[in-house]
Amino acid sequence: MGKKATLEQIAQQVGTSKITVSRALKGQSGVGDDLRQQIWQVASSLGYEHQRLRSNGRKLHIAFLVPKRFYLITDSFYHVIYYHLNILCNEQDLDLSLFIMEKDDEEQGRLVDGIEACDGIIVGGEVSRMAMQAVTKTARPYVVVDYDPMDDHSDCVIIDNYRIGAVLAEYLYQRGYGRIGFVGSLTQSSNIADRILGYRKILYTKHLTLQDEWLVDNYDKDTDNYLLDIRLPDPLPEAFICQCDRAAYYFMERLKSRGVQIPSQVAIVSIDNTEMAASTTPSLTSMSIDKRLFAIEALTLLQERRQGRTQVKRIYLDAQLVERDSAPKKERK
Repeated sequence: MGKKATLEQIAQQVGTSKITVSRALKGQSGVGDDLRQQIWQVASSLGYEHQRLRSNGRKLHIAFLVPKRFYLITDSFYHVIYYHLNILCNEQDLDLSLFIMEKDDEEQGRLVDGIEACDGIIVGGEVSRMAMQAVTKTARPYVVVDYDPMDDHSDCVIIDNYRIGAVLAEYLYQRGYGRIGFVGSLTQSSNIADRILGYRKILYTKHLTLQDEWLVDNYDKDTDNYLLDIRLPDPLPEAFICQCDRAAYYFMERLKSRGVQIPSQVAIVSIDNTEMAASTTPSLTSMSIDKRLFAIEALTLLQERRQGRTQVKRIYLDAQLVERDSAPKKERK
């Protein structure tokens, strides 16, 4: 049997650095898709065996566990993360399975059948405390994406939601809006609460008016749906930050039903930059979150855990503002 291929041999054949090869094989960021694919093809042709991606001579099996309310009802946020995870797992010769958790099972901490047989778990979104305890009890390496369980043993990849709320409030203020509301609830999720707190910080520091009725909740926790029949503040603020694109869509429809013109009477900005943001009328200015980075960082953390890392890691991802038509610049009065 010949010698196993080395990272240096792969790098020489591809015409790149050993560090780049290592990052590509680990699924880390900083390597383009075409180059990553080329590296994996060369590695495979040379018979390279990435030991940490194997378990007793078989493929590792990764689980992506998502509550039903996130995956089937909300925007395509978690669909896109799963899509990128699937691509990365194919590149790294891993098996990936999707496990969707029903509401009752989540609340009682019952995991989907078969998940305990997996070699690692990626949890999508804010699950119940009982569900997180059940994941921990599997004794499998795990990573949480888009949620920080706030404990001493959970790796997570999250967005700086506090900063997002502050950035959007600052953006509206700089465009001439002084009375700014928020569509979302402090009790809906920790991510939304952080966004609201970031928004409030800017209002406080700019000495802007903040009224309780300007915090509008159009989400029904019982049905996991957004509502049209909600009470609107009277008078309305000049602008609203919406906690996600779907919340923004339903809120805009409610405003239109009352004859409110958007954006001439009320401006709207949002978060997530899903396909819905570009298809609304007017199109939504929204904060774009790179779902592929969620997949890359989560898989990297999971691999590190399998290697024996014990120190908890929290990776914070940034978001970028995508400007469209829903919040034009206006003259400050």
